[in-house]
Amino acid sequence: MKKTALFLILSLVMMGCNDKKKETVSEDKIQKIQRKDIVAGAPTDCENNPIMKSLRSMSHSEREKWLNKYGEAICMYDLYSCIENIHFIHDTVFTQLARQHSRNTTSIKLYELPWKDLESFIKKEGIKCYDAYIAFDIDAINNKVSLRKTPFSTTEATYSIPLFEGIKKVHGNIQTIYVTDAVVGKKVISKERIIFKVKDASGNYFHYDISDDPAIMNM
Repeated sequence: MKKTALFLILSLVMMGCNDKKKETVSEDKIQKIQRKDIVAGAPTDCENNPIMKSLRSMSHSEREKWLNKYGEAICMYDLYSCIENIHFIHDTVFTQLARQHSRNTTSIKLYELPWKDLESFIKKEGIKCYDAYIAFDIDAINNKVSLRKTPFSTTEATYSIPLFEGIKKVHGNIQTIYVTDAVVGKKVISKERIIFKVKDASGNYFHYDISDDPAIMNM
């Protein structure tokens, strides 16, 4: 297992390497990550974590390829909270993105799904780590949302299992997930996507943006 983990991390650094921009990841650093992240609830230093630093330096396509092949490392080293942090947004941003969609100009239409249904779907489909992603299909006429197992895509919002694991790890007892339509983009380029927020047992809401780039967006 130790050799496998070391191979995964070193392959990440090699794949994302642009000579001068890369730092060498020593075995000592890898062991520090492992000791730190096997402790339940321990905070993760996402900014200085060698895996996350290497991923940030990769291009969009390089990240997609690496996660398809070696995404197990994110789960192996329990970096779920880093993935959660990448996609977390404030409620004002969530509102702005949602209001740009034609269905939400007057008020934001939310489609509700019990969190336990999401977990049951993931378990039933046998999805682990980055094996596949989750897409939300909104049925506006019947006022409901369904789940779909899918490969990562740049043409729709697809969400990873590590993101959902990160949400659960950071916020604890999540009760409900609410999805809505949104329009995102900059300047003349805009895309219709789906964003979501979750509610915990205390009634607190936490908001998340699109998963348009595998694992990395706002870091």
